[in-house]
Amino acid sequence: MAAKISLPIMEEKRPMRNRARRRHRPLMIIALVGIVLYALYNIHAVSSYAVLFVPESSSYSPSTDVDQSTSIARDLVPLEAHIMSKCPDAKDCLKEMVLPAMMRVSDKVNFTLSYIGTPTENDGVDCKHGPGECMGNIIQLCANHLYPDPKIYLGFTMCLMRDYKLIPQRELVEDCALEHAIDFEKLNECAAKDNGALGLAMLRESVQRTADVRSIACY
Repeated sequence: MAAKISLPIMEEKRPMRNRARRRHRPLMIIALVGIVLYALYNIHAVSSYAVLFVPESSSYSPSTDVDQSTSIARDLVPLEAHIMSKCPDAKDCLKEMVLPAMMRVSDKVNFTLSYIGTPTENDGVDCKHGPGECMGNIIQLCANHLYPDPKIYLGFTMCLMRDYKLIPQRELVEDCALEHAIDFEKLNECAAKDNGALGLAMLRESVQRTADVRSIACY
């Protein structure tokens, strides 16, 4: 596995002549401006932060489940975090920004967690904090792959990053898996599947996503 990683979003009315009405116009304009600013603030708050907990519908119809899911996905605001599993700044970002935002507007966003790295010519990935970080990224991606609910995989990721210096030690991974009801054996199988090819492919795809977002942002 280590070697494979190369460790490795009316019509206008004439002015009224009544002076009393004229005196009320400034107040009306101020009120309208306030409403517009409030609406813009709410839109900014949603787009700046964060889908974690989509409320369950009171009635469920299997025949319309796919259509409803597609409609919900279109209506959600995209939120992405791009991190490195052994980076202390990433730990603080998740703890102080992403998680609090999720708790507030989790039903209004489509959350994606991506990773930072450099693809290599031999189909590997170089990670800034070394081969252990590549392995940590893959473990977290496997958690996302197996348990796509952000309540689970984001919690698991935060658990690991509380002790980011120990990533990817087995004991830490086992403890966090147990804490968040994740099957450690399935996690291990995902990371090692096809001699690590699956995990590496997910990491390269994630790293490429980050690179694409960077190029759009810089453009």
